[in-house]
Amino acid sequence: MGLKRKQKVEPVKEEKSAVDEVFDRRKRIKADFNFRKAQPLLFMLAIISGFLIIAVGYYFSPISKVKSISVKNNYFLDSSYIKSLSGLNLENRYYLVFDYFIEKKLEESELIKSATVKHKDQGVIEITVEEETPFGYRYLEQGELLLTSGKAVELKSEYLDLIAKVPYIDGFESEEQLIKIAKAFQKVDRNIIESISEVSQYPMSYDENTLRLLMRDGNNFFASYYSLSTLNSYNEIASDFTASGLCIYSDDSLKVAFTSTCPWDAVVEEKEYWIDELGNVVVNQYGDPVEKKYFTDGNGNFILDASGNKILIPMGEEDDYEAYTKSQIE
Repeated sequence: MGLKRKQKVEPVKEEKSAVDEVFDRRKRIKADFNFRKAQPLLFMLAIISGFLIIAVGYYFSPISKVKSISVKNNYFLDSSYIKSLSGLNLENRYYLVFDYFIEKKLEESELIKSATVKHKDQGVIEITVEEETPFGYRYLEQGELLLTSGKAVELKSEYLDLIAKVPYIDGFESEEQLIKIAKAFQKVDRNIIESISEVSQYPMSYDENTLRLLMRDGNNFFASYYSLSTLNSYNEIASDFTASGLCIYSDDSLKVAFTSTCPWDAVVEEKEYWIDELGNVVVNQYGDPVEKKYFTDGNGNFILDASGNKILIPMGEEDDYEAYTKSQIE
């Protein structure tokens, strides 16, 4: 009996209708449209993701850090102190240092007039400052540093190194006096300021506001508020002398300096004045008291009478006697 081979029955494919074909085609077109529409966004997301990956990698790499901090134009303030004021260090990221904010932070200091911060090549941050100029320090209720701008600022611990560069100021406690001396020191070179040990007031007969400057070399320099700039020539003036403890005077009109006897060594001459019948001092036409004068010889020595007393020149004849004496000398 023979075996019958089974025939393989294949599934009958259902033919899509024309309507289904239309809808399938619309779906493919819509999917393609959505993909094309999303392409710019996907491209942008890819760029942003790539940038973030690069930025994060750069941020945590050593090459992103500041390599050096340079401080320029400082004289009184130490570079390390200015760096600490800025808040910058070598752990800062170079491109995350914002110049404007660092400048404003530095300018909060009472001793920094202005600051400029710049990004330089090779990861260098450059700080350039314009300092206020201190010309002295004093102690009233507290230690104060005096500036040529006319301000007096608290002598903080971080400023203590500055007192080696400026003199001690004795007196000048009123606001008016402080402004005057600050203005006078505006014309004095800062290297000359360092040569002064102490400044005080020393009233003279011709100027009760005379300034006495004790120099670090032991000499005394006397000047007015208006002639203090003569002090800039001090090194040249002092080089002509070998001795110390000299008294040097500046001249308001000639703008020069000269040496003379120190005021505490000067011999004070007691003057005598004519007295009238009522016991009042006789004055001349200008209101000045009339001084008594005595006869002297050609050498300037007083001529004495038989009793050893000086011979008085009659009042009103002083000029005649001086003219006569001068003619005899000539």
